[in-house]
Amino acid sequence: MARRRSSIEPSAMWWAGYASLWTTFALVWAIAASLSSGRPMPETLLYGAVGMFTAGGMGLAVRQLTARVTLNWRSGRFYQVHIAGLAVFSLVYACSWLPLEVVRRGVRAALDYASPALPWNAMMGSWLYLLVAAMFYAERDHRALREQQEAAARAQLLAQQAQLTALRSRVNPHFLFNALHSISALITTDPRKADEAIERLGDLLRYALGADDLVPLRDEWRFTMDYLALEQLRLGSRLTVVERFEPGQGEQVVPPLILQPLVENAVRHGISQRPEGGRIRLSAVADGAALVLRVSDDGSGASGDNGLGIGLDVVRRRLQAIYDERALLAVSAGADGFQVELRLPSNPLLAEAD
Repeated sequence: MARRRSSIEPSAMWWAGYASLWTTFALVWAIAASLSSGRPMPETLLYGAVGMFTAGGMGLAVRQLTARVTLNWRSGRFYQVHIAGLAVFSLVYACSWLPLEVVRRGVRAALDYASPALPWNAMMGSWLYLLVAAMFYAERDHRALREQQEAAARAQLLAQQAQLTALRSRVNPHFLFNALHSISALITTDPRKADEAIERLGDLLRYALGADDLVPLRDEWRFTMDYLALEQLRLGSRLTVVERFEPGQGEQVVPPLILQPLVENAVRHGISQRPEGGRIRLSAVADGAALVLRVSDDGSGASGDNGLGIGLDVVRRRLQAIYDERALLAVSAGADGFQVELRLPSNPLLAEAD
């Protein structure tokens, strides 16, 4: 297994950027020195490269220093460490050209020539030290902020997944209880249909327990129609199902068991309590960038607070957890029946992948 790269260890891109920064400094210094002194560009370029690459090498030590000494303006140790670091950095930078001068002029002549420039070079070294230290403290603050944001995002995702798991754990037992209730009603009245219902229930359970977090709409639609077929075994001709599945919508992705609580609600409150039964309509259509799913019945509608029972409340909370404000559940009830409309983002997985 490959060792995971530490968040502190510089990447190849970091090294390239760091080398480019000091190369740029060297070029700027060489051009400015050549224009101000009249010396040839190759000579100033050599001096610029020696000075700036020396500073760049010492900058790596400053990076380690900023990792060990926290930025704290009230800390005496912070000032002590950086004053010492600044002194060493500026001294080494100021003397970085001396070897070149010794080679060109000899020791005594080099000292005589370089002495007047040493204070200015030391000031330049001090400025570079402060620049480098500030840059690395800013880098660490940015990394810390990014890691905090990533940790917060991971925590939010884990909380969202836990919420979805809890909500889904409420859907599965509720669905199973109602399916078993339908089968138990058939056992005494029609054993043959009860056997068929048990077989259908096995298929339904395999889907309900094995589905992913998001599934193709065609699978969810097939599961919902199988559930309605199970209910038709119990209700017979009292339950009529009318479906409208717009071509091309099968590849849309939706949460599993998002339609079953809606049709269960329609059967329970709109159909089964009426001696004459009734009709359930299901539709899946596209509306611009949205997928619209509708479940309606011609009965009196659901009971409970504003018609929202446990099943519909769980559906609404699941949509909120998955899609945030991008999904909508709307309920309407009137003399001609009860309708629930789900408006979901079209192919959310494909949209996020882009």
